[in-house]
Amino acid sequence: MTKSPTIKKTPLMEQYEQETGKLAIWKGDVSKQFKKWKKKKKQEEIKQQKVEILTQSKMEKKKMKKEIREDRRAGKDYEHLIVVENLHKTYLLGTTAVAALRGIDLTIDNGDFIDIMGPSGSGKTTLLNLIGGLDTPTRGKIFLEGRNISMLSDNDLAEIRRERIGFVFQFYNLLPQMTAMENVMVPLHFSGKLSRRGKRKKAMDLLRLVGLDERAHHTPSELSGGEQQRVAIARAFANDPAICVLDEPTGDLDSKTGVMVLNLIRDLNKRGATFIAVSHDAAVSEFATKVFHMRDGKLTHEGKIGGLKETEIMQLKRRQETEINKEKCKSKIIQYLYANQGKREIVISDIKNNIPNSIIMNLPEHFNDILQELIEENNFFGRIEGELLILN
Repeated sequence: MTKSPTIKKTPLMEQYEQETGKLAIWKGDVSKQFKKWKKKKKQEEIKQQKVEILTQSKMEKKKMKKEIREDRRAGKDYEHLIVVENLHKTYLLGTTAVAALRGIDLTIDNGDFIDIMGPSGSGKTTLLNLIGGLDTPTRGKIFLEGRNISMLSDNDLAEIRRERIGFVFQFYNLLPQMTAMENVMVPLHFSGKLSRRGKRKKAMDLLRLVGLDERAHHTPSELSGGEQQRVAIARAFANDPAICVLDEPTGDLDSKTGVMVLNLIRDLNKRGATFIAVSHDAAVSEFATKVFHMRDGKLTHEGKIGGLKETEIMQLKRRQETEINKEKCKSKIIQYLYANQGKREIVISDIKNNIPNSIIMNLPEHFNDILQELIEENNFFGRIEGELLILN
C-alpha cells in the first residue's frame, strides 16, 4: 500500500518538476533525484555568488585605476599631509563579503597626533594598514603629500613605506641578535644614502633623542619593554618619514612605562613629528591632538584635546571610572545571556552591540578578556572560540 503524500510542495520542487519533467514527491517521500538536483543547485548558486563578488571587485579596481589616471592628469595637490576619501575595504571570507571599512573620510596635517580608538573588529587596524601602505583599499583614495598611493604597484608602495612612513608596532619587532644601534641602522641600509660612518652617527643621534644613547650597544634581551619601544620609535624616524604610524604603542607595556613612552611621543610631536595611532588604551587619547572613535568600519565622531592632562588624582579617577564601566559591562553581559537562555552559541559581537557605546569605549580591558573573566568567576559556564561564545 502506497504512503499518502504528507509533504507540501515548495516552489523549488515545482521548479524541479518543470525543468526535469519528474516528480519531486514520489509515494509520499521526497525523491532522491530531487535531493541531488537541489544539492547541485545550491553549489551552482555558491559558485555564482563567488563570481559576482570577484567581478564586482575587479570592476571597482578598474574604476579606481581610471580615477588615478584622471587625478594624475589633473595634477591633484592637497594642502594636507594625508587625505582619505570615501575609503572602503572588503574582505572575501569563503562566500561572505565582510566590510571592514565603510566610507572613511579623514584629513591629517603636519604636526598632528591622531588617535583612533574603538573596540576589536571596528576597522581601526585596517585603516592604519591602508594609510601605512601595507594594504590596498577596495574602493576610495589615499593621498600622501598629494600622491595617490591607493593603487600603486608593490615596488612603488615599498618605496613609499621605506622613505615616507615610519612604523612602531605593539611588540617592537626588533631583531634579537642586533644591538639597539644596529636595529636603528636597518632602514638606513636600505636607503643607501649615507656612508657607514654617517649611518652610525644618525643612529646615535636618534637614540640620544629617545634617551638611550648609553644603551646603544645592548641587545633587545638586555633592554626593558619601555626601552625596546623607544628603540622602535628611534628606528621609525631613521629615514625622516612624513608620518609615523603606531599600532597599539602601549599595548605591551605597564601603565607607568606606557606613560613614559607616550611622553616621548608627545615630545616628538611637539617638535613637528606627525603620528597616527590606533589603541585600546584610553590614556593615549590624552596625549593626542585629535581623537577619533571607530565603530563598524566608520568614524563616529572627533574630539580635540590639549596634551597631557592627567594628574595622579585624575589618573585614579579615570581608573575608577573604567572599573565602574567594567562592572556595568559585566552586568549587561549577564542580562543579555539571561534574556537569551537556551542558546548554545552566541556571536560575541551581538552581545557587544547590546551594550552602550559609552561603556564599550571606556573599558580597562578587551571585551573578550572580560567575558573570559566572567567564565573564570563561574558566572556562567562556557568558552570562547573565535567570534563565538559557546555555552555549556
